[in-house]
Amino acid sequence: MAERFDVVFLGTGSPLPSADRCGAGHVVVAGDTSVLVDCGWGAARKILISGVLPSDINTAVFTHMHSDHITDFPDFLFLRWTSGATQPLRVFGPEGTQEMVDGFLMALRRDIGFRLAHHAGKLHPDGIKVEVTEVPVTARAEKFLDAGGMSIESFEVNHFPVVPAFGYRMRFDGRSVVMSGDTIFCESLLHASQGADMLVCEALNVPMLEMRRNALRIMGRELQASLFGDVPSYHIPTDEVARLAKSAGVGKLVLSHLIPPIPNDGPEVQAFTQGMAELYGGPIHVARDTERIAVEKRATA
Repeated sequence: MAERFDVVFLGTGSPLPSADRCGAGHVVVAGDTSVLVDCGWGAARKILISGVLPSDINTAVFTHMHSDHITDFPDFLFLRWTSGATQPLRVFGPEGTQEMVDGFLMALRRDIGFRLAHHAGKLHPDGIKVEVTEVPVTARAEKFLDAGGMSIESFEVNHFPVVPAFGYRMRFDGRSVVMSGDTIFCESLLHASQGADMLVCEALNVPMLEMRRNALRIMGRELQASLFGDVPSYHIPTDEVARLAKSAGVGKLVLSHLIPPIPNDGPEVQAFTQGMAELYGGPIHVARDTERIAVEKRATA
């Protein structure tokens, strides 16, 4: 019987406000090992209701330092600590990860002291500590960590001017999943996705974004409309996602980090993927917050 290998979606949104979708965050569950991948706004609050105990997570990886991927990290640290963590959290990510963690821990310094004083002897002092490793930049996916039998590989993606920015490939029990991070189409993502059983990819629906941009113009919000105009320069459109998935022979395509964010239900879900099925013949799924999707072996011809 195949071992459990799941992706738990904590946040499937973007920086744009959404009632249904939090900032980027996932937990990859491989057997008895759980690894946090990014932790944007609201994502930490979705961990427990997604069926994951925060203290079971001893490793976290970050794709890049954009706010919608990191700002719930302090909440996660406290949830992990107060649910029983007794060892430091291992954190891996690109250059800038140490600075990010140091900044959050400095901001939390007084609060940590208050909790230790108030709950004397109940919270393990190591459970709030963090050990950071910054991972070197590589154009091709290279292994940097083995976590409970799950091999984790990093590769650089193109999210310029955010440099460096990573995607990740996880291998476990003969299966693999690729997490794109934020990126435009790039050869490194295509190469890392070759033969993957599942690709979790960010996605930009350009017509939907343009509709929102035009609405902002009508309301006289020219600055916001101008900012929206910059978005396509470093995110991958849905048609290019589909072409990449086909070229790489991906078994299943799951869309997350949706731009613009859409409601969980309604015609927007089908509209978001319009035209993708003509370019990629495999299953396409739009993820929602708190959803758990199993990584299953891709069908071979």
